[in-house]
Amino acid sequence: MTQESFEGLREKVEHFVKELVDKSSLDLRVQVAEPEPDNIEVSFQGFDLPLLLGHNAELLDALQYIARRAFAGAVASGIQIDFDANGYRNARKEELQLMAQKAAERVKTSKVPFVFDPMSAQDRRAIHTALVDIDGIRTESEGDGQMRRVKVLPA
Repeated sequence: MTQESFEGLREKVEHFVKELVDKSSLDLRVQVAEPEPDNIEVSFQGFDLPLLLGHNAELLDALQYIARRAFAGAVASGIQIDFDANGYRNARKEELQLMAQKAAERVKTSKVPFVFDPMSAQDRRAIHTALVDIDGIRTESEGDGQMRRVKVLPA
């Protein structure tokens, strides 16, 4: 994708998200950035931020899902569209890495598998990535759809 066509896509994503927020009557401001090549980051500020981040950021995830579906062709070609608010994604990633480390220590010591509660694909990926280089354990995902979870096992 050329830089010019990427800029056009970025503008379309920004317009789409602003329209979505307007129609939802949420009091949010939308800012779109390109933190790295082929990555569009949509961030939110405003009065309704608690609604966006409540229940493990379900609404933030839902809006991200809708945008990724709306621009499925671009996503399929390798463009990443990520939504964030108030640094939630980084804080969540750090939390997941800490949880993964604790689970790995427990499995290494007890030799008993540890199974996380069901989580989103993005969260599962963070767990797998955090543990990929740790000797003595391995991870796998199990379950279907909304009930998919990460299992940490002795290697």
